[in-house]
Amino acid sequence: MRSKRQMKKLKMKLSAFFAVLFSLVMLLGAVPAYADDSDSTTASGVENNVQTFLSQVYSITDSQMEQLKGEGGFYEELYYSWMSSRNTFGDYVDVESVSVDESASPLKAVAIVQFSHVDAEVDITFDDSLQPADYTMTPQYEETAERILTELYSDSDQELALKAEDKGGFYEVFWDEWQDDRGTTGAFQGFDESQPTTVDDSDPDAVAVTCHLKFENYDATAVLTYDENHDLANYTMNIGYTFGEKMSQAGMNMVVGLVTVFAVLAILIIVISLFKFIPDPEKKKRNREEAAAKAAPAPKAAPAPAAVPAASGSNEEEIAAAIAAAIAAASEEAPSADGYVVRSIRKTGRKWTRVD
Repeated sequence: MRSKRQMKKLKMKLSAFFAVLFSLVMLLGAVPAYADDSDSTTASGVENNVQTFLSQVYSITDSQMEQLKGEGGFYEELYYSWMSSRNTFGDYVDVESVSVDESASPLKAVAIVQFSHVDAEVDITFDDSLQPADYTMTPQYEETAERILTELYSDSDQELALKAEDKGGFYEVFWDEWQDDRGTTGAFQGFDESQPTTVDDSDPDAVAVTCHLKFENYDATAVLTYDENHDLANYTMNIGYTFGEKMSQAGMNMVVGLVTVFAVLAILIIVISLFKFIPDPEKKKRNREEAAAKAAPAPKAAPAPAAVPAASGSNEEEIAAAIAAAIAAASEEAPSADGYVVRSIRKTGRKWTRVD
């Protein structure tokens, strides 16, 4: 027999187990009982269960999602997929539609779920007992862009102005663009089904969605850009003018450009011609210096150097006499025993003259 202490421990364990079981039952009340519901074997029954299931799962708290993960399998896959992508999609808004492919084996349900940033396509695959077995979630930028544009083009001017003021960013840009273009395009009529909406997600920080629109007067192409936080950040619209209209606009732009260039040149010529009326202090200073220079007396010319007399024959005789006198004086100061001593004799081109 068990002691009272052992029984007390067993009761505590059972109480804890039933408490956890009760919380899971309350939590998993959001999970449709596909196998037990008699209506769940039909496509409409599966659609209703999927819609109820998704609307409640995306609305529960993180702690409840943690408990749901404890069920393992499908619920664990749902948990990790949602926790890793919730920042991309944003807050849950509504389940837009659910469709079931009855011909698929195993059965598959596809739901379009609206979130605050980007709508998502949620695919749920069921096993043979109609219990959810697989879960995938992919962003649907195309559907999101088309839905948002449809709503905006249906809003009144007052509603658009209010959104632009409250939300700013994308909605402000849209409102400004629409005010400029609606007089040309006319009323919005829908999307061009022959040209599907495309997504360029090569840059995850600037995903561009291109939509082809039909208006009363023209077709147009709209580009919606998502930023790194997956929020709508920018909007541009290109109106599909005809070739003749484009050429006319190009010619008009050329004329305006030429007129602008010549107008600027004319203004420059006028401005340059007015420079002569602007006083020049440097020129006045130069004029004063020139006037002072003219008033000063001219300096006297320096006397020319005396001309050196040209050498003549008499001069040569005087030079010879001077040389002879110098030799004689040198001999008297330091006479040699034999008189004059000739050290060297060399021939020169000069003709010597006789000295008497």
